[in-house]
Amino acid sequence: MGHRASSSLVAVAALAAAFVTTALPSIAYADVQHTIGRGHTIEAIANRYHVTAKAIIEANHLKDVKHLRVGEVLTIPGVKEKSETKAKTNEKPKPTAADRAANAAADAGRAAAKEASAAALKKGEKTAKAGTTNGRETTTFAMKAKTPGVIHIHRIATTESFDIHVGDKKGRVSPTALKTFEKMMRSPDGMAHPIEPRLVSLLGVVSNHFGSRKIEVVSGFRPFTPTQFNPHSNHMHGKAIDFRVAGVPNEALRDFCRTLKNVGCGYYPNSVFVHMDVRDQNAFWIDYSKPGEAPRYNAPNVDADEGTSDVHSGASGISSPIPRDESRGKEEGDKPQEGLKNESESDTPTVPSMPAAPAVTEPATAP
Repeated sequence: MGHRASSSLVAVAALAAAFVTTALPSIAYADVQHTIGRGHTIEAIANRYHVTAKAIIEANHLKDVKHLRVGEVLTIPGVKEKSETKAKTNEKPKPTAADRAANAAADAGRAAAKEASAAALKKGEKTAKAGTTNGRETTTFAMKAKTPGVIHIHRIATTESFDIHVGDKKGRVSPTALKTFEKMMRSPDGMAHPIEPRLVSLLGVVSNHFGSRKIEVVSGFRPFTPTQFNPHSNHMHGKAIDFRVAGVPNEALRDFCRTLKNVGCGYYPNSVFVHMDVRDQNAFWIDYSKPGEAPRYNAPNVDADEGTSDVHSGASGISSPIPRDESRGKEEGDKPQEGLKNESESDTPTVPSMPAAPAVTEPATAP
């Protein structure tokens, strides 16, 4: 009887133990992973998981605990796996004061960079674009003058080169500059004539606009000849020049000259220069003729100062072509030169020479 009672008690105890084991939740321990964030320290991480800093150091074999790397993952040993602890482990760490300061600085830096980028883009667009022509944006070749007030000029016929300081201390065209221009713009037979100061001043404006590129003179002073188209040409009085700018298409030079006040501007698609003279009111013409041909102007009764043949018959060495700007397209009767590559705004003062422009066979309408 006693033996049976003892057996019963043992069985009851075993059942109770089993019940407790299955019914009561056990407290388990496990390793968890922690990603180091900005400002995290070993002590702060240990306090968060209720473990010792030594345990974390040993579990991860850390050697330099004062310089934890943001983004590295640490193994946290022996963490109580309570639901509350798990939830906290999955939460993102709350930003510290250092985190907030760093984020604010980063935001300010990104905003400043964005603003600077927008300003640079806007400035670049202004430099690269001159406006619109017939609804199209047109590329300029303008750049900051490298030698403001100094004209680097080359006389094609004699291969002479001059560096001329245009203004004096009072901002006027200096007598020295006028004398040098008188010599440089002499006729092919050696005759010279005083040059109009305003023409020299305008050439200085052109030089500054196109970044102090070299100005190449095709024709300056020309005495009267019975065969010239205009018996009153401004070339006879030192008020006109036929020229081009090294590395700049004549289309771009033409368009800039047309923005100047009280200037006559002539454009010659089948030659290699642009005409500019000083007068009382603005005038513009296009001559589609080729050397040896009678003038073929874009409109009747234009106030033209010369024809193509007037220049070619009195000047030499002007057959070398100048690059032309294909990106401007067909404008006022001008056909773009085949094979020409566009030139973007750059600090390079010249571009390689390209083949001469093809002849234009049909006159365009009036501008």
